[in-house]
Amino acid sequence: MEAFIQEFCEYRKEKKQVSENTLLAYRSDLQHLVSYLRRNGIDSFEQVTETQLNSFILFAEREGLKASSVVRLISSIHSFFDYLTKKGILKEDPAERIKAPKAEQAKQEIITVAELETLLQMPDKDTPKGLRDSAMLEVLYATGIHLNSLLALQLPQVQLKYKVLLVCEGDQNRVLPLGQPACNALSVYLERGREALKREGSNPELLFYNKSGEEMTRQGFFRRITEYAKKAGLPNITPRILRNSMITHLMNNGASYAGVHQLLGTKRLSAAMNYQRQTQSIPDLYKQAHPRA
Repeated sequence: MEAFIQEFCEYRKEKKQVSENTLLAYRSDLQHLVSYLRRNGIDSFEQVTETQLNSFILFAEREGLKASSVVRLISSIHSFFDYLTKKGILKEDPAERIKAPKAEQAKQEIITVAELETLLQMPDKDTPKGLRDSAMLEVLYATGIHLNSLLALQLPQVQLKYKVLLVCEGDQNRVLPLGQPACNALSVYLERGREALKREGSNPELLFYNKSGEEMTRQGFFRRITEYAKKAGLPNITPRILRNSMITHLMNNGASYAGVHQLLGTKRLSAAMNYQRQTQSIPDLYKQAHPRA
């Protein structure tokens, strides 16, 4: 069954050009399903029925899976079994009538500006790792860039003289403002932290090194931010929560939906939002509304 999952993921990557994060989600969800099926004596997708899929979803809910994760799980199942059916591997799609639970949408989690300030004080700025983590958290909150982009940042993308970050996400090249706290954290990291983490053979252009002198993994960064949240007495915090918090803080300070859209480089806004005419430049909006401008 793993071979079909692999084929499906390769298809989604090559033909649908989905992100690595989405592929990881597919693999995780579908492997969870395979484990459940095998525990129940099913070792082929041809044996799977609608009833068994519904039982698996109920099992996942009883395990404590969040509503948003259940919705994602069902989406993965739909996409996978639709693929198997269209490929002729299955005669009928057992997931065709599976529906997401009519649960209330999970609330977008955010932290307050005060909680953010507490979190940003947690890295030990007397160590190279602490200086690196401080700079990474500041840049993440300052710009709202995606984690993969943060981890892959190169030195030429950081223009401290002009207080901007050059970012390429997808087919978009953007110039993002950096507030003074982010500039300060980056400057100190570059002066006292980066060279201490660099190793022989390290990519000389990479901005943030892990302890081995290589690009930090997503899992590695998640561990660090989780440790800092625990140390600060805060609930679990993820890069997405920091991004959502930044958006909320900007809008609470008067930024328009269109302005936030432009700053983050999102392709579209929720239809529920009123798309306001953007009359400010990004630097002006940033100075006016970002708590750490």
